[in-house]
Amino acid sequence: MGRYIERATCESCQSIDVRHWHREGRLRTGKCFPLSSWSGAQLWGGISARSEGDAVVLMFRGQNLRDRERVEVDQHIPIVWTNCALGGKRPWFLCPSHRRGGYCGRRVAKVYLRGGSIFACRHCYRLLYASQQESSRYRGISRARKIRMRLGGSASLADPFPEKPRRMHWRTYRRQRERAAAAEASCNAWLMQRLPSLKRR
Repeated sequence: MGRYIERATCESCQSIDVRHWHREGRLRTGKCFPLSSWSGAQLWGGISARSEGDAVVLMFRGQNLRDRERVEVDQHIPIVWTNCALGGKRPWFLCPSHRRGGYCGRRVAKVYLRGGSIFACRHCYRLLYASQQESSRYRGISRARKIRMRLGGSASLADPFPEKPRRMHWRTYRRQRERAAAAEASCNAWLMQRLPSLKRR
């Protein structure tokens, strides 16, 4: 049987979300702003960002992955815009990575920094979401808890399911409730399968 190797997760890496920057007005051409210094990302000092309309330029001191030397990084990340269904436009980063023998160019909302080298998409860094490394039992519990908390309830599955929040459509509420019920049912099915072995103990 092969040995299980835990992969790095998106949650363990520093990230930049182009949607947040758009909402904060940071994508206007000529806009310059600093980002906070991040611990655990092998950066020395903070990150300076400059918006060029169709791209952002990130300037920071990172680490060369080959020889672990500190390097000055001046990274250019292209931005493209797509039309939204109800009007307006939505920005996307184009992943600037040149890993694995070719240019990525994947359209993504987030880019990640791993090892202090460059920002790239999660596919290039082979990152998983933390929930993808949970067992099916814990994944179901986590999903059900998130839905309950999103609706204003507690994380406890023993508590009554939260009432519909004000201004939420009934169709949306019913869909969320069905998803939570399905997630809880998967947990219960796992427990029923395990019950005979637990009784034998």
